[in-house]
Amino acid sequence: MRLHALQYLRAIAAIAVVWSHAVIQRDEYLQFLADTGAWGVDIFFVISGFIMVFIAKPTDTPKKFISNRISRVVPLYWFFTLLTALILLLMPNLFNNSEFSWVATIKSFLFIPEVSITQSNDLWPILAPGWSLNYEMFFYVMFALSLFAPFKYRIWTCCTAIVAILLLAGIFDNGGPVTQFYSQPIVLEFILGMLLAIVFKRNLLKVSQTVAWFLIIAGFVLIITLPSPPGLRIFAIGIPALMIVTGTLYCKMGESRFFVMLGDSSYSLYLCHIFTLGLCRLILPPILGEGRLAAILFAVLATLICIASGVVVHYLIDNWFLRKERITDLQRLANGRNTTVAGNRVK
Repeated sequence: MRLHALQYLRAIAAIAVVWSHAVIQRDEYLQFLADTGAWGVDIFFVISGFIMVFIAKPTDTPKKFISNRISRVVPLYWFFTLLTALILLLMPNLFNNSEFSWVATIKSFLFIPEVSITQSNDLWPILAPGWSLNYEMFFYVMFALSLFAPFKYRIWTCCTAIVAILLLAGIFDNGGPVTQFYSQPIVLEFILGMLLAIVFKRNLLKVSQTVAWFLIIAGFVLIITLPSPPGLRIFAIGIPALMIVTGTLYCKMGESRFFVMLGDSSYSLYLCHIFTLGLCRLILPPILGEGRLAAILFAVLATLICIASGVVVHYLIDNWFLRKERITDLQRLANGRNTTVAGNRVK
């Protein structure tokens, strides 16, 4: 079952993140633009928790699960991390207030939280958007370990492990990047998605179209307007993100190839947009000039250019990394069709 509406939502979440970064590219434009969109990451986390439970099977093993996740997530992330490292090493002037660091680079490749080389108050890898992937990989490890448990206890084992790590990191927080990173309640958003998957798979909730659309609209209003004090992101953003994902699941939407394609490209867009925005920052402002209209045009054009680059990266680079896996899937599909045809002939 392909939940195409979730693909639409993934596209919206990725574009929101791009917008949040586009509006801060030029200081003189900030006064004219709304700095919103970071909540796209929270929607991704809820969706991730949902999908891992939704596709889970009793036959899943830790090795198979983690291998599949690594093959899907790691190659493209490492590609852009390596690109960032090479730029920092060979052309450091292209980045402001940053320099190459072997320690930061190695930790970035290994998904180990570290203080940002550009923003000392943030725990970012050298490829800044990768901070969310550190949380994703943490979730995947917790989920993989839960697969050692009997099938009916796996979800609760994973939830317990996430909460336990969160509490232990908070109790033993020594101010270091690792304990500080994993003591953030944002990890609970994965649990919200997992619980939603239980409700959805077991058909425990009946939601009308009116209620579904209300959840989506109300969720977006809350997620955009509510302030997010430190430590309360799970309430100010996580709960509205859950409302949005829930409404999307129960809302009947036609399938659009274009928007599904945007959803498929969302991961590529998320990783590559920083590079595209850097080029837009150099090229567009001299053409657009100054003022409110220039600021709006810059943000819109930069976002559209990023979307286009994300699609290109998805088809030319991301799919290239996965070509062997996709060829294998096509062969299996072809074999299945041949078997069906042969069976029909016998009948």
